[in-house]
Amino acid sequence: MGKGTLWKRTVSGVLFLVVVIGCMLSPWGILAFVGLLSVLLSHEFYRMTVERKYRKEMVCVSMGSLVTLALLWCHFQFGLDAKYAMLGFLPVAAASIILLFDAAPTHDFPTAVYFPLVYVTLPLAALLMLAYPCGNFGWRLLLGLFVLLWLCDIGAYLVGMAFGQRPNSRKLFPALSPKKSWIGVVGGTLFTFLAAWGVHATFGAAVLPLAHWLVLALLVAVFSVPGDLFESLIKRHAQVKDAGQLIPGHGGLLDRFDDVLLVVPIVAIYLKLFSLI
Repeated sequence: MGKGTLWKRTVSGVLFLVVVIGCMLSPWGILAFVGLLSVLLSHEFYRMTVERKYRKEMVCVSMGSLVTLALLWCHFQFGLDAKYAMLGFLPVAAASIILLFDAAPTHDFPTAVYFPLVYVTLPLAALLMLAYPCGNFGWRLLLGLFVLLWLCDIGAYLVGMAFGQRPNSRKLFPALSPKKSWIGVVGGTLFTFLAAWGVHATFGAAVLPLAHWLVLALLVAVFSVPGDLFESLIKRHAQVKDAGQLIPGHGGLLDRFDDVLLVVPIVAIYLKLFSLI
């Protein structure tokens, strides 16, 4: 990696972190954050799969996702009855009707049009749950989880590049990601547990005891890798290197949130089962 590329990657990465952290500090920032992610992540997924063939259907499904997430945010922020979030299904139903006319001549059935509802919308709904633990807005839990995710990614990259590229190093899943190694996974796991301790020591103790932060670290270490590899599978199928070019030196948003989309729902389930949110 050249100095220019490294500099560009560093600057864009820092700006990305500043924007993400800034959005987490207020309820309106969370709304903007979730709304933009819903649109941009879905757009990047569509670009790699169905492209422009079913544009009207993609717009309807994206609109359904936005409506659902906005009404869920209103539920958490203002106490709006959660049943109104079901109104988000109406644009999805419209997409199904439009699809009848667009796909009938070829008997095509593009299931990828609907996949962002599961791959993007549900994880973002879980993200809203973490932003409103016990029904009240709070930035500590969500920011702490993102710190764990970021340090897991950084640790895996640093240790993997330092020790995992040797001829005798064992690769994790070479069919999808040739550079990822088992030693990188170990490094990412160690960084994540250190991050859990650091988060608890700085601002996380007000949200969760250390034992639960350590469990979250374990969940991040276990599920972030499959989240990353699943996005790699999508890219390999689409024969592209990056999901997009929105973040210079890093690729698209989907490249930066691939692990988030799997980890956040798992964490939300764990915390909900133990009545911690």
